[in-house]
Amino acid sequence: MSVVVGMSGGVDSAVSALLLKELGEHVIGVTLHFSQHSACCDISSTRRAKTQCEHLGIAWHNVDVREAFDCQVVQPFWQAVAGGATPNPCVFCNERVKWQGLLDVADELHAGFIASGHYAGIVHSEDGDQICRGMDRAKDQSYFLYRLSAEKRHRVLFPLAGRVKSDVVALASRWFSPDLLSSRESQDLCFVEGPVSEEIRRRLPCVPGDVLLMDGTVIGKHQGLASYTVGQRSGLGISAASRLYVVEKRHATNELVVGQRSACMRDAFEAIDLKWQHLPTGKLAHFSADIVTRYRSKPVKGSIDRVSEDRVSVHLADSLFAVTPGQAVVFYDDRCILGGGTIV
Repeated sequence: MSVVVGMSGGVDSAVSALLLKELGEHVIGVTLHFSQHSACCDISSTRRAKTQCEHLGIAWHNVDVREAFDCQVVQPFWQAVAGGATPNPCVFCNERVKWQGLLDVADELHAGFIASGHYAGIVHSEDGDQICRGMDRAKDQSYFLYRLSAEKRHRVLFPLAGRVKSDVVALASRWFSPDLLSSRESQDLCFVEGPVSEEIRRRLPCVPGDVLLMDGTVIGKHQGLASYTVGQRSGLGISAASRLYVVEKRHATNELVVGQRSACMRDAFEAIDLKWQHLPTGKLAHFSADIVTRYRSKPVKGSIDRVSEDRVSVHLADSLFAVTPGQAVVFYDDRCILGGGTIV
């Protein structure tokens, strides 16, 4: 069987390729070039990925996906930020560019499967294929994969599903020299150089406005609503007797509302732009799930009601801090993903 493996030049993808080769698979390494400034595919990472493949004795391809990445991830990201949201670009990169790029190469080379170094798993059944949590809960990356299509889920392999990071690092150190490994973790905004706030001010019109307390008292000026996100505490540029957090961004009046941490707690919200991997028969209108509203956050029990075909109302058993518009919410049935959407 032929498998196309996404090679970033890091430890996880290198070990994934190694494990597949040890199983006797015909492994093909592919490095996707996302952006001129992307930390995921800079020159050193690309060279390292190429050398890793040479060390393993497998073919290597460098594929340019910069145009797709810019059109389908970067530009929508900045549009969402300008509209007041705090989007999660990794979610949409996985859906629209990364896995599609690997799938395109696999089809071109007549490979049946695609694989990556994600800490996640896949469960195949007659009811459909579901992305699941990896064994290493501290590194679990299934949250970013809830939007993968049925075709991608059917053809994906996760060699690290049953492994923990420490074991992966130990295995890598036995097979690869230190200069062939990078311990740098990937980051959400790989296409931004320097502080995100500076890039926002460079790209977007930032009109100063009032900073208000919950009772309407003006206590300062903000530097443009796009530079702030719900739950933010540092960088507000105001002094107060107690810690204040961003509670709300009012675009109609260009006002930034701040308050105590308790004002940022939410036990209900809505989500749109839904993607489903599996819903048990009879539970399309109302069901319970473990709910995750940001990467690596602890799941919270809750219930989901279908408001319409592409909108749900989510009710949490326990309140969560800073449920942020634009971020992804993912619904789990224990380990496996049921679906998810974008918080509004």
